[in-house]
Amino acid sequence: MSDTVTLFKMKPLCSAVLAAALFVSLPVSAATDKPRIIAETEIQPVATLSAQESQAMSLAAGRVLLHSDNARIAIVEEDKETALKEIKQGLILVKLIENTIPKYKVTTTIKAGDMTYRAEDEVNKHFVSVFNEQYIEDIVAPVVQAKSEADEKKSNSSPGIEDYAIWRQSSMKLNIALAADALALARKELEKGHFDNADVALTLLQTEGVVFEYSVKELPLTSAADDLKLAQLEVSEGKTEQAQATLKRASDNLKKYESLSGESRAKEVRKLHNQIDKLAQLLAKGDHSESALKKAGKEIGSFWDRVVKWFK
Repeated sequence: MSDTVTLFKMKPLCSAVLAAALFVSLPVSAATDKPRIIAETEIQPVATLSAQESQAMSLAAGRVLLHSDNARIAIVEEDKETALKEIKQGLILVKLIENTIPKYKVTTTIKAGDMTYRAEDEVNKHFVSVFNEQYIEDIVAPVVQAKSEADEKKSNSSPGIEDYAIWRQSSMKLNIALAADALALARKELEKGHFDNADVALTLLQTEGVVFEYSVKELPLTSAADDLKLAQLEVSEGKTEQAQATLKRASDNLKKYESLSGESRAKEVRKLHNQIDKLAQLLAKGDHSESALKKAGKEIGSFWDRVVKWFK
């Protein structure tokens, strides 16, 4: 079972792609072992990207979202000229991505008796990774906010949607086909002077055109990292009772991570949460002098450094 979770629901993919490498046997009668109809689908890449090209495409996808948010800001200010300029920039980037996005040849064969159906289709990849080694928070934050507001209106808020510990460690992907349609619609509505309709189209890009994926295994680890940073701040401010509670949460999350991390890392994780528990006990004993708190803060910082090294 995969430990990757899609935080937000994705639109259905092309049926050909969903059938990747699938061999389906459909026996009509239990009286024979041989299926009366079978289907096979083969997918072969037509065009692939180098590492440099993938990085450039990732940057372009991020800039699409940046221009979209800039356009929304201009719409709020009823600055039609600036909004149209931002949308135009986004559409240029979308076109660049569409011209270089990987393509696949999908061959479908269905046989029944002496009859054979065969078809070949060329399909484009729909989702583009927005980030690789760099995370541009000016792009991510507006998307998270838009998704949160959309969920509030639906009265169906997704747990953790505003949780930094989740989306900060997530991979982010842009549906380039939806982005193209949304930007084109926003431009059309703006040219008519329909500011509200244009904003709805751009909001759709942010809420439905972007998905976050995260590792279930790393959720308690990211929560522990955030708690350790918070505890370090609380100690620096002399809020020792709050820091004790925050350290306990960090330790509890590391215990969860220990059970998921595998034997090779479990020993290190166990050692760390035991050290966190020990520090929390020292804080509870009442040595809250400036030097003691400074030492505790430094130790918590070292705990955080060890945690972040465990991220993939």
